[in-house]
Amino acid sequence: MLVFCSAVARDATAAQSPAAQPTSAQAQIPPEIETALKKYVSAYERRSAQDLLTIWPDLQNQKKEFGKIKQHFDDASVSNEHMSLQPLQTQVLRDDAIVQCKRMETFAKTEMMDGVGDLDRNRMPAQSSGPVRANKDVKKKDKIWIKLHKDNDQWLISMLSDKQITF
Repeated sequence: MLVFCSAVARDATAAQSPAAQPTSAQAQIPPEIETALKKYVSAYERRSAQDLLTIWPDLQNQKKEFGKIKQHFDDASVSNEHMSLQPLQTQVLRDDAIVQCKRMETFAKTEMMDGVGDLDRNRMPAQSSGPVRANKDVKKKDKIWIKLHKDNDQWLISMLSDKQITF
């Protein structure tokens, strides 16, 4: 589900430092943050707004983002949802973290086409069978920044953006 770069152990003294620590693409992502990202991907693939709100409680207050996700989840023409995240850089500052990821999303979208269109150019209009359903494979790739906050012992998503987030 979640794709991660090869891991390199963190320097123990650097891990104890309270300052923000950017890590390279090969750096190991903390396991608790990895778990949070996996929960996000799983909820998204299941198209479960409730599960998404469990890992991203503030999402319902982010009206624009929540509306886009809810509309996508409610779209009956979308099926076979798959998402993966590849963390590129991780910064941790006490109980906050920012993970820059490459996100890959694929899904099938059913579209209605007329029977004369692209599906059968040789058919004469009088032979048209009417509208035809066609599945279109959609692939999206982008770079996102995910801000997380540690609440008790659990990391939760507080924000997701396609623009760089800083502390």
